[in-house]
Amino acid sequence: MDKVTWKKESGFIWALLGSAIGFGNILSFSAQCYKNGGGAFLIPFVIALLVLGLPMLFLEGAIGQRTGLPIVSAYGQVLGKPGKTIGWLMVAAVATIGGFYIVLTGYSVAYAYFSATDSIPADTASFFKQTFLRDSGSLTTWGVLSTPILLMTLFCAAFSWVVLTRNVRSGIEKICSFFMPILMVTILFFAIVVCFLPGASEGFRHYLIPDFSKLRDGHLWRDVFGHVFFSFSLGLGIITGYARYSTSNTSIPKAMWYMALGNLLISVTAGFAVFGAVGYLSHVSEVPFKEIVKSDSTFEMGFVIFPQILHLFTPWIGSLIGVIFFLGLFIAGITGVFSIAESFAGNIEVEYGFSRKRSVTITSLVMMMISLIFCMGNGQRILGALAPMLLGNNMLLGGLTEVIVFMYIAKNIRSDPLWFRDGKQTFIYYLAKRVVPFILLLILISAIHADLQVPVGPAELVRWGWFAAALSLGGLLSQKSRKISAIA
Repeated sequence: MDKVTWKKESGFIWALLGSAIGFGNILSFSAQCYKNGGGAFLIPFVIALLVLGLPMLFLEGAIGQRTGLPIVSAYGQVLGKPGKTIGWLMVAAVATIGGFYIVLTGYSVAYAYFSATDSIPADTASFFKQTFLRDSGSLTTWGVLSTPILLMTLFCAAFSWVVLTRNVRSGIEKICSFFMPILMVTILFFAIVVCFLPGASEGFRHYLIPDFSKLRDGHLWRDVFGHVFFSFSLGLGIITGYARYSTSNTSIPKAMWYMALGNLLISVTAGFAVFGAVGYLSHVSEVPFKEIVKSDSTFEMGFVIFPQILHLFTPWIGSLIGVIFFLGLFIAGITGVFSIAESFAGNIEVEYGFSRKRSVTITSLVMMMISLIFCMGNGQRILGALAPMLLGNNMLLGGLTEVIVFMYIAKNIRSDPLWFRDGKQTFIYYLAKRVVPFILLLILISAIHADLQVPVGPAELVRWGWFAAALSLGGLLSQKSRKISAIA
């Protein structure tokens, strides 16, 4: 059977953008900017994008295109079963991230409905925490199942299953090529509309004028580099999972540059819209701008602050804006789910020789079972406990391992033509091989050191218990999988 590939290079790029552009760009980026001095966050963000993001994107793209394999099999080619154990550890992280990402995408569908029916009361914080999340108040108390979250999660899981059971051309490529332009137009629309709101200029001022004193804060730089790593889902083999469907004629550097620039433009434009909207809320409510948002939480920015802004408009206008905004979030979320699930399913398909439909079905069931945990009253607290591991230490470890294995041990990746220009190794090659591992090791040591300063409690037991279980499962799965040859 012929290898399935992307139909067009543009389809590959749209899929990559769908993977990269998600809640992190629309909500988390703005929350991080709010926390870290507005424009002061933009400066290190661009630096981190160029120094860390692009080299890692090139590397993961080269792994996928050169081997034609998902990350577990690619590791296995170089290190055998120990390498597959590392790969499965990353897949375990992907499955867990997929579990809560489906839930978060379900939030946006539910809030689109709430906006359409004008069901969100004035006390948006209480509605989100008590009525919607059914918050139990404790990590160790399960509480009750939130029915709206469960129903919307099931909807998102079913939608992704329908798309993914098709091959990448008629499924992911077709949907992302349709959805992503809509998302970009939606974000641009909001940015333009916000410009006409009273008080928006105050938000723009906080966003665009840097507080340069923040640049001396080491935590800012750590947050920025961590945000870039998370935004592109690096270190987990997700980009590799898409790149393995590319042909030899596909320009990985071109695709990754488009992905990086698209990510940057969407993040900056969304930040412009969000800061302007918060400025409008500050103006109308007569609350100082810096006191509007109480934390850097993605959830507060998207599901507490934005609904407050909707209440400032005439009801039917507020409902319309809310529906458009949350459907935009749905697009950002579901296209991210596609890439997460594809990475998981691709490894099952290749490692065990299952059909695509069977692999996707197994993936969907596993992610759905995991997602049930995040539908309970302590779901967000479990997510908060796991996030430093899943979106921090584990991703950094995965990225560091990728560089060591594929830039120092595997000769075929570091000799790939994408690292050369006019017969000479490019600057990005040296960044990937020399600078990136140093940065990742530094951030990883810093993160582990910070963890060790915290007394052991339920949250620490949850995150390190997950790591131990995932590593053990990875070792078991690596013993059961078959021997794989590179796909031509």
